[in-house]
Amino acid sequence: MYFVSNGQMDKTALTSSQSKEYSSINGIRYFPFVFLPFAFLLLVASVVHYYSIVRTERVTIDTQEILNVGLARSSLNTDLATGLSDLKFLANYFSNQGFDASGDIRHEEMVSLLLAFSQQKGLFDQVRFIDIRGNEKIRINYKNGHAESIPCDDMQNKKDRYYFTNAINLKPEEVYISRFDLNIENGEVEQPLKPVIRFAMSISDQNNIKRGIIVLNYLGEKMLKNFVRNTINVSDHIHLVNSNGYWLHSPREDHAWGFVLSHNHRFPILYPRAWLEIKRRLAGQIRTDKGLFSFERVTPLSVANQRLTIGGGAVPKVVDDAEYWYVISHITPDNDVPSLWRFLVQNSPLYLSMLVLIIIGTWLLTMSRLRHRRAEMVNEYERRFRNALENMTLLSISLDVNAKVSFCNDAFVEFCGWKREDIIQKDWSEQFVVAQQRDQINQIFAGLKLERSIPEEIETEIMISDGRHRLVSWHNTLTFDGDGHVTGITAIGEDITEKRQNENQVRKLSKVVEQSPSTVMLTDRFGLIEYVNPKFSEVTGYTSEEVVGLNPRFLKSGETSDAAYGKLWETLQQGNVWQGEFHNRRKNGELYWESAAISALRDDNGQTTNYIAVKEDITERKRLQAELEQRQKEMVRNQALTAMGRMAGEIAHDLRNPLSSVKMAMQILGRQVTDEQKELKEIGLGQVSYMENIITDMLAYARPDSIKSEYVDINQLLEIILKGYEKKLSSLNINVEFKSPQKFLVVTGDPDKLQRLFSNLISNAIQALNHEEIVDRRLLVSASLDKEDELSVLKILICDSGAGLGENEVDKLFEPFFTTQAKGTGLGLAIVRQIAEQHGGSVDLARGENSLTCARVILPPSEP
Repeated sequence: MYFVSNGQMDKTALTSSQSKEYSSINGIRYFPFVFLPFAFLLLVASVVHYYSIVRTERVTIDTQEILNVGLARSSLNTDLATGLSDLKFLANYFSNQGFDASGDIRHEEMVSLLLAFSQQKGLFDQVRFIDIRGNEKIRINYKNGHAESIPCDDMQNKKDRYYFTNAINLKPEEVYISRFDLNIENGEVEQPLKPVIRFAMSISDQNNIKRGIIVLNYLGEKMLKNFVRNTINVSDHIHLVNSNGYWLHSPREDHAWGFVLSHNHRFPILYPRAWLEIKRRLAGQIRTDKGLFSFERVTPLSVANQRLTIGGGAVPKVVDDAEYWYVISHITPDNDVPSLWRFLVQNSPLYLSMLVLIIIGTWLLTMSRLRHRRAEMVNEYERRFRNALENMTLLSISLDVNAKVSFCNDAFVEFCGWKREDIIQKDWSEQFVVAQQRDQINQIFAGLKLERSIPEEIETEIMISDGRHRLVSWHNTLTFDGDGHVTGITAIGEDITEKRQNENQVRKLSKVVEQSPSTVMLTDRFGLIEYVNPKFSEVTGYTSEEVVGLNPRFLKSGETSDAAYGKLWETLQQGNVWQGEFHNRRKNGELYWESAAISALRDDNGQTTNYIAVKEDITERKRLQAELEQRQKEMVRNQALTAMGRMAGEIAHDLRNPLSSVKMAMQILGRQVTDEQKELKEIGLGQVSYMENIITDMLAYARPDSIKSEYVDINQLLEIILKGYEKKLSSLNINVEFKSPQKFLVVTGDPDKLQRLFSNLISNAIQALNHEEIVDRRLLVSASLDKEDELSVLKILICDSGAGLGENEVDKLFEPFFTTQAKGTGLGLAIVRQIAEQHGGSVDLARGENSLTCARVILPPSEP
């Protein structure tokens, strides 16, 4: 492109002040002449814009409404056709198989047939065979999803009913269709409303003797439900009206069935102008002051004729008592097209900004024109045209009907490596096509000579000069001579060798992911799932369809902290790979552990497009690890107990005898002492007793005796223990409550050890209540037979209203030598747990109801 510019300087020179004055005066004069055309164009553009929007929306609405009405009409036609097909099938079967040689109906066989037919179809309120005298011989009622045969004693004579009188005189090939109305029983409209259409055909036996009619009461409610379901997007303005203008379906339920329910709601009364146009035509659209009406006529007679003539043969006559219907879509004027006021409100910012720009631009243009009015600029440019085929980068060839090359472009010459003279007039199949595809190519050219069609797209392997094979995708076009005969093929191709190789590589990688033993999840950059492999479904129980589009947080069990997730995203946003573990929840509610490695996928610009997570179910590994750790803890504990047992033995040997001697000496010396010496003696004896208790606890924990199994009544045992603490409880003003809904609660165990277990727990509860700041001092003891994990267990609760326990203390209280008291060895609760486990039970501490701290003991029950 070239530009040519000529210019000539203004020979008139002005001073600075004269130039400003000149520009100002002439600018004001010239401004309207420049501004008004642009303002007019803006006005025209706004008008065109408005009418284009109106036209576009109107065309869109018109098209959509026509499609919706057509869909509704198709739904009605399909339902009618289904009923008529079923009627024709039953009539043919009755005529061919329903009667024996004497003309008697095969009653049991036909009842079985109609029962199965009615149950399977679920479309017919009644299926009946009525003989020529009007007597019902077979009647199948379908109600609440179940088909049943009516006994003969309950059959009725229908000779005076309108559908019998209309149908009994039908010829074998004729069909009767009743009006679409509500079912009437005993002279009253059946409640709830039951819309029905009756189809009937006459039945003759194998000797062509008329035996009666078959009548199907089609459930119109199902047809109306299909009508509503297929027009759900226009359900607020779709109507079904009969030929008299009465509604069969309306968005307003109180408008329907006026001709039966005796109310005067009719379409012609509300929309008289539209109704006159609708009655004149089979289908179309009309706009009135009431809005847009789109409509199509539905004629059951036409549907019957089309359905009953499928498969050839004579056209059957249809006796039609039904009137035609209209499917009408009505859009009110408010929803039809945008008003001018709404258009102005929506687009005023745009046009005001454009007006401001025009004013500014006009002023600048005016000033520029005044400054350069004697200078003109001429731009000239030239355009070059290139030959499309010669210069295109795609491969291009032409072949005649004998598969000889008549043309090739430079790209093809460079691609194949031969000279042009070695290509032109060479046989395409022999020189370029690999042996495996020559038969396919030869068949194409054999058909080409017969002027058959050819494949528009084809992929072939091409042999090039160095012996390599390249895969090329060709787009083929036939060429013709002046007489319209095929003269050859012009093909434009693209070398897709590398593309196919890449696709195969991607396919292999996809198989690797699909068959991976690890869970693979791909999300978008917002964290929403785009893909999961089959292993994910195997591990979590969720299918791919259930999770695509969700955030993986739906797997959270709530046991992973928000800080951990924050660290995860921080790691990913820094461009690093995050590795860690999740405790998630499967679809069935089961918790599981998984090890995960998550990284970001980036495009060529380094922008994150996706995140990929490779995860492994490590639940079993975690379980084995926890089991190993537990065993290690037990081993350490056993080692500690062994060491403590040896130490306890040494303490018992080295300290118990000296302590006994000291105790005895203090008791002897204390017989004749002063009051001051007596007080010192009691303190000394108390310390000796305290040390003896420590030795006893250590020996009891380190060297537990085996239990003596006998039946123990827990209720009686607890009452005895509480009675022993009665004086202390009374002195501390502790309110004691003992509850047990069962009279006898028996376990097999050692009564002495069980008494020590419950005594320790009650003693701890009393100590927790022995604080001056506690006003409401309550001790609750309960025993009951409960269910845990579907097993019967004996549950004993010992609760107090003390200050409670810290969260960090609960797990440590059962550890040996841990205590929150100023005195004590910390072996009391450890011995309690030891005794509970010796009896096959357990013990724990937790916060109970009404702010109580509870010790819960679980023991296996037994029968006395």
